[in-house]
Amino acid sequence: MRVLIAGGGTGGHVYPGIAIYRALDGLVDGLEVLFVGAKNGVEGTILKDLALPNVLLAGRGVRGSSLLSKLTNPFVLMAAIVSGMKVISAFKPDVVIGTGGYASVAIVAGAVVARRRRVLQEQNSVPGLANRVLSRFADLVLLSYEESRAWFGAGVKCEVVGNPLRIKTTPDRDAGLRFFDLSPDLQTVLIYGGSRGARAINDAAVSAISGILTKRDVQFVMLTGTNDFERVETLMKNHASRVRVLPFLEDIGHAYSVADVAVARAGASSVFELAAFGVPTIYVPYPYAADDHQKKNVEHLEKTGGAIVIDHQGLSGEALEAIILSLLDDDERRKEMAATVRGWARIDAAELAAKKVMEIAGASEARSGGSALIYAYLEQVLRRE
Repeated sequence: MRVLIAGGGTGGHVYPGIAIYRALDGLVDGLEVLFVGAKNGVEGTILKDLALPNVLLAGRGVRGSSLLSKLTNPFVLMAAIVSGMKVISAFKPDVVIGTGGYASVAIVAGAVVARRRRVLQEQNSVPGLANRVLSRFADLVLLSYEESRAWFGAGVKCEVVGNPLRIKTTPDRDAGLRFFDLSPDLQTVLIYGGSRGARAINDAAVSAISGILTKRDVQFVMLTGTNDFERVETLMKNHASRVRVLPFLEDIGHAYSVADVAVARAGASSVFELAAFGVPTIYVPYPYAADDHQKKNVEHLEKTGGAIVIDHQGLSGEALEAIILSLLDDDERRKEMAATVRGWARIDAAELAAKKVMEIAGASEARSGGSALIYAYLEQVLRRE
């Protein structure tokens, strides 16, 4: 069985594809995989570090582009589809999985023309532009949230499986404490801005940590993102005995395992991972996320008491310090939050997704498509966006 997995731009678009591949690898003998991403995305580094076979396409996304970029997008799109078809022709996949982002559009559109079976995987409660555009040409759309169904047409086949997780979800606190060289006797707070980091969260956290450590002995793990690492490390040097600062952590399970409380962005991967580990979390949704999807990712958890949500405008060191301390002081509330999110998380999402992919790969015929239809539709959408 040959599987081509396309998508990227952020870790949230890359890791679900990796999780599905790993689940498939445990179910299918002789599995062959190829990942496709964009040259300017984080996927190049992630896939290289994991030694996964990959091809990176030249190109750019749509949202936030300049007027000139938008006017030339149809030409870029045609070149991308041609590149995608070349990759498909060379690899000859049984099924193509698109996880969102520029590379997903190029490859899935090419798969439509080449009449290869197509599965889309959507991480967020509000589906991304790429998956909304391509859903009408997909054999199946895998959803993380039940609420996402409303964004797709009646003729689109959808299955809610949850968000496939890249990591084992059994906490190992002792291993995590050894990894970070932390004390087993102190409460631990995780600060995590996602795969790219979040400067606003880092700034508020630096202030909050300084205030908290004047009041009590707490320890912190900060994952700052590569661009902000040196600055934050310098700012925290006076608290080095109680604060571990890292730019990024591939084995993120260590961080989740030691966290009594977390502060995080609300990307779907982070939300589902933190929920699977039962970490009481303060979410600060990225305010410029497309369609405000990060805020919508945690609306249900906030309503059910499983999470605390701070609007970006309300984020400050003082506010963050107060909320962190209130949670650290309230053992019962943390237990209730942990129970709520564990009950909501779908820890078997990767296995469910893999089985659905296998069903599609074994189908007798892919849905029909054609170059004129797919190109005309995508051009119309890109010009509108």
